[in-house]
Amino acid sequence: MKSFPILAAALSAAAIPAYAADTLATADELSPVVVTATRFPDVQRQFPIGVSVITKSDIRNSTASTVPELLRMLPGVQTRDQSGTPNLQVDLRGFGNFGDQNTLVLLDGQRISENEQTVVNWSGIPLDSIERIEVMRGSGAVLYGAGATGGTINIITKAPEANARSGFVESGAGSYGTRDLRVGANIAGERTGLRLTMAHRESDGYRDNNAQRIDSAQLDWRYTGDRGMLTLKAGADDQRSELPGSISEAQIAVNRRQAALPGDFSNMNGGYINLGGTYRTGDNELAVNLSWREKNTDSSFFVASPARNNVQTESRQLLFTPRIKVPHHLGGASHTLVAGMDFEDWDFQGNAGPSVVGSPQATQRSDALYLQNTTTFVSGTSLAAGIRGQRVTYGVADPANAVARSERKHNLDAYELALRQPIGGGWAAYGKVGSSFRVPNVNDNYSLFTATVALLEPQTARDREIGLEAIRGSSRYRMALYDIALDNEILLDPATFTNRNLPPTRRRGLEAEARWQPYNSLDLSAAYTYAEAEFRSGDFGGTPIAGNDVPLVPRHAASIGAGWKFTPRARLDTQMRYTGTQRYDGDELNAFNQKMPSYTVVDLKVAYDQADWRFTAGVLNLFNKEYFSYGVYTGFPTFSALPAPERSVFVTARYTFR
Repeated sequence: MKSFPILAAALSAAAIPAYAADTLATADELSPVVVTATRFPDVQRQFPIGVSVITKSDIRNSTASTVPELLRMLPGVQTRDQSGTPNLQVDLRGFGNFGDQNTLVLLDGQRISENEQTVVNWSGIPLDSIERIEVMRGSGAVLYGAGATGGTINIITKAPEANARSGFVESGAGSYGTRDLRVGANIAGERTGLRLTMAHRESDGYRDNNAQRIDSAQLDWRYTGDRGMLTLKAGADDQRSELPGSISEAQIAVNRRQAALPGDFSNMNGGYINLGGTYRTGDNELAVNLSWREKNTDSSFFVASPARNNVQTESRQLLFTPRIKVPHHLGGASHTLVAGMDFEDWDFQGNAGPSVVGSPQATQRSDALYLQNTTTFVSGTSLAAGIRGQRVTYGVADPANAVARSERKHNLDAYELALRQPIGGGWAAYGKVGSSFRVPNVNDNYSLFTATVALLEPQTARDREIGLEAIRGSSRYRMALYDIALDNEILLDPATFTNRNLPPTRRRGLEAEARWQPYNSLDLSAAYTYAEAEFRSGDFGGTPIAGNDVPLVPRHAASIGAGWKFTPRARLDTQMRYTGTQRYDGDELNAFNQKMPSYTVVDLKVAYDQADWRFTAGVLNLFNKEYFSYGVYTGFPTFSALPAPERSVFVTARYTFR
């Protein structure tokens, strides 16, 4: 860590930057209304808990086709392909292989992170349905509960546009046999409106046995009254993905596009309904949501071998989340109190065989109460303090192996205290301390390899952060230092090939970002992340690991973005991202003499608007870099990895009906 203070001082002086290019931004766009920090709409700069926002303009100009591809330009965010599907793992602040279990993902404020060891179903969310994405790093446990140690990502979908009737059709094609079709409609009057978005995408894939087909739809209906609003949001998706698997170092050298597992596949379908309402009385506001979500999978692994295993799963989740916002004045300051309750009921059933026979049945029940008060003083100083108490019960049984139900109950809590102090010239200093927790999921408690149950303890964490930020005209700057100390972190032990509670671990680092507009036609951005993840004590298989690096956490990462509107109707956007070296998955002993190679990838896109038409053309991985974002140490000594696509091109045409 000797280089860390020097690096921090250098970046403090330089205010080195961050996020992807946007359209010509105004101060209001850089400080928009957000909901993640309070669970109610508020102006971003009114509270001290920092939120980064990816706007609909960012999405429109980006080269991304999925949410993870949008997120990876932000500082502190890493993505990795562990399966060969579009559902990349998203990792906030360096949690490696279990990054998605420490990054809480919400859709319109409702939890969609899985209670299984699987990534979020990003592909089921069409980009055209998204209004904005809000990212709170290192925050969210008080308001949202378990799994927010790295941070919280809230995807806000588009509302119907009042008094408008419109629609669009977009079609696209690209490399590797990729075909894309999107349609949408908006039908709304003064008080009632409906928005519908549907998408179809299919591709042969970059590698053998890598074809994909994804169908998804999102619906948003709402009624707006004099004192509040009723909303009904629903979505469904159906996906089929062929799974090429990871290939060895020797196989990559011969043919990086070959499949390790011919015939392996995963089918998945699911849906959700979210019924919500708000009611205002005076300055107070009451909100409530009732949501239901289900997911079904049917997968086959090692199809071409005697170890073939077929796995079917069903999961159901019910959420009820009433809450209230009460503005008040005390002692000459403005206060906003947010209080609420969360009730969650989750069920899982699985069947596997014939090579490993199992039939896990898992449940997780929780109820929670939280309070958060935000105070703004006349001087401009703002202070947020919050606390959460949560009672959780989780258990697993396996009737196929005569394993009786095993169950645990825990009372968990989280707190956060954050302060923001203006220091002049548009700059402000901020600091926060807090705690969080993660509840073990079904795959933490049940081994698919041995069909046995071993319930783990919840993971707990304490975090600290200090930083500087500024919004000056159309420019924004932020720099932060963070430190997260964890106990009972849940991770895979390669010595026993089971998940376990680890010895104490730590995450600490620096994030710096900026976006600015030197000319009316040009906007720029840049980001840098320095991250350390290490074991504080303990051993694996009797070998001490204190001071060792946690795998899959690059020490350095950076990105640069630029957007140039070179004619009134045409725009060029380019993005470059760098990911430094990192330990291979499974190398907790730090015994392998190789690290995953660093890589730099450049994407660009040109867009042209003509009346109701929009045409785009782009290139991903412009310089044809051969790389992989995930690799695992196999101990022979060598590694296996999932090669990422080489250069690819795409074109789209979109027509808007008005």
